[in-house]
Amino acid sequence: MALVIVSLMLAVLFFNRRHENPDVVTGAQGPYPAAFGSEAPVAPEHVMRRKSGFDVLVHGLSVSSTPDGIRVVNLRTGKEYWRYERQDTEPVLMSFDVSERTVVIAYWDSTLVGVDLRTGKQLWHEELGYPDGFRNVSLGAGQALTAAPGAVRAFDERDGHSLWTVRTPRSCAEVSVHAVYALPDHVSAVPLRCNRSSTATEKEEHYLLLGVDNRTGKALWQRRISDPGRAVLGDTHRLAAPPPDLDDSSAVQLLDLSREGAVPSAEIDTKAWNPVGAGDGTVLLATDAGGDGAADHDTVLHAYDIEDGRLTWRLKAPTAQEYGSGVIADGRVYLVRQPLLNRSNVGDRVREAELLVLDADTGRTLHTLRLPAMRVPYDDVHFMKLDVHQVTDGALSLSWRELSTDEQLVITD
Repeated sequence: MALVIVSLMLAVLFFNRRHENPDVVTGAQGPYPAAFGSEAPVAPEHVMRRKSGFDVLVHGLSVSSTPDGIRVVNLRTGKEYWRYERQDTEPVLMSFDVSERTVVIAYWDSTLVGVDLRTGKQLWHEELGYPDGFRNVSLGAGQALTAAPGAVRAFDERDGHSLWTVRTPRSCAEVSVHAVYALPDHVSAVPLRCNRSSTATEKEEHYLLLGVDNRTGKALWQRRISDPGRAVLGDTHRLAAPPPDLDDSSAVQLLDLSREGAVPSAEIDTKAWNPVGAGDGTVLLATDAGGDGAADHDTVLHAYDIEDGRLTWRLKAPTAQEYGSGVIADGRVYLVRQPLLNRSNVGDRVREAELLVLDADTGRTLHTLRLPAMRVPYDDVHFMKLDVHQVTDGALSLSWRELSTDEQLVITD
């Protein structure tokens, strides 16, 4: 009898806790907003200032994380469109990714949750059963990829159905998924970080690019790479990155990705690998005026053809100005040109920064926009640069590098 009473008391306590702290699932607040356009902005002029954390733009919406979940804002109105948050014990969001239809969230307690972008309703919930800890989730080809012990797992982004599991090499016992590149011919190239906690696995920390048939999960090939954070995708199937074992060579490899492998096709002969944009067949590097990349300021742009590595154009900033990182989309480069800044400028409002739209093939200026004044944040590594982070659905977003401030601009035609 005592056992029954205790069980009933625990059940009541559990019910009350869930009743007092229900998950926040608001659902869509109003009609699904239209995208600002079907392509990148041609002449962006309309500036919307936003104060929030890391935002992902998609279809007229801004998607950002909270400690417990996701908040989505209608960019036209600035009002919350939907919110999804777990309220159980220590949910702690670790990462999320967004497609045109779905938001997938990874939590500290090894749980994945899929939410419909249009409605804000939960689509699926998967408890992976692994130890608690940091976990990435990356979307590509309609799939959500995450790490498992010694493996990569893929789930259908819409219903959470387990699609495939591919084992990583024994040398990559501890796995972290960095991203997923959806390539032609049903191939996903998955950059991995292996053995981050090397003291636990007693194996070398390194990076690996894994080619997978995304229909069956069959491992097609693998290749050692450098830090995938330094790699850029120049078009649908070509990756530019320094070789994994850095030596005295200054050449950067161009890898042709296909079902057959990641095959070096050409090299970029550069003294400094500092990519600030890539796409549409172009890789954009930035250096100081001396060209050796040793200074804190990026005053010269160098554009290279991703197919053969040749230099196609070069653009030097006016005196006392430099460039931030940008995005290449629909044949155009979007980036900011700003005054040179240092620690003495912390707290100042920058009033001379301009958004540039350049022709990706020639570097010719197509459009400029003087940005509203933005306050210089404190940054102890001197990354006081304004970067364009995303260009999609007729809008672009920019903020200070490393998102060290909550001051963000969204700009449309």
